[in-house]
Amino acid sequence: MSYTNDCCGLWREHTNLSKSEMSGNTEEKVCSIADNVTEAMHNLNNVNVETTGALTTNLAIPTQELLSAQILSTVALTVGVFGIITNTAVLAVLLLARQEYGSSINTLITNQSAMDLFTSASTLVIYVTMLTHGFVYSGNRLVDKVICVAIESGVFAAFGTTAAKAGLVIITLERYFKVVHAVAYRRYYRGWMTKACVALPWIGGACLYIIPAIGTTTVRNGRCMRLAVWPNKHMATVKYNSIRVV
Repeated sequence: MSYTNDCCGLWREHTNLSKSEMSGNTEEKVCSIADNVTEAMHNLNNVNVETTGALTTNLAIPTQELLSAQILSTVALTVGVFGIITNTAVLAVLLLARQEYGSSINTLITNQSAMDLFTSASTLVIYVTMLTHGFVYSGNRLVDKVICVAIESGVFAAFGTTAAKAGLVIITLERYFKVVHAVAYRRYYRGWMTKACVALPWIGGACLYIIPAIGTTTVRNGRCMRLAVWPNKHMATVKYNSIRVV
């Protein structure tokens, strides 16, 4: 209120009017305007303080998220490099030993190592791109589609992981039938079955991830939308339920 009275006094001084010469209505209007100005300035100060606090809080959250993303990327990069080195070594040993131990189980384990190597390499490519220059889209629909589907969406890493799981299941079943049902295994097992067991994990992973990703992954407003565009919601439901099962 002291600020309001000062405003009223300054107005009287500027207009060279005494309090007795000032009409009641004029004085009331001037003081009312001064009171509104004072209240507005007080509210503005409160808004500035609250906005500054909110900005500080909002800036702290992205910093924490960025730090977590960097830690996750570093761990994934380390795991990817380690996976490539170990699977390359195992694959080399199995290929060299294949001439001497050319059994079906040797072929299946070699195939398993190849799928693990593919998965590790795909994961490494994703995080190397993320840590170097990120995923930049130029506006060219074809190039952006390739970058989104092949790299940022992680579809090849998911494809490799799914194929590797299927490969482990096949190896388990092959060992089960050979040990538990040895007579039937020797009688009915044929060489083409080993070739089918090698191909099935790759075909299954491609059908489950790569083919759907090509048709349903797109770039919108500079963002890669993985498996986001479906002809109808029922197809999307089937797809997501199948992913949960796998």
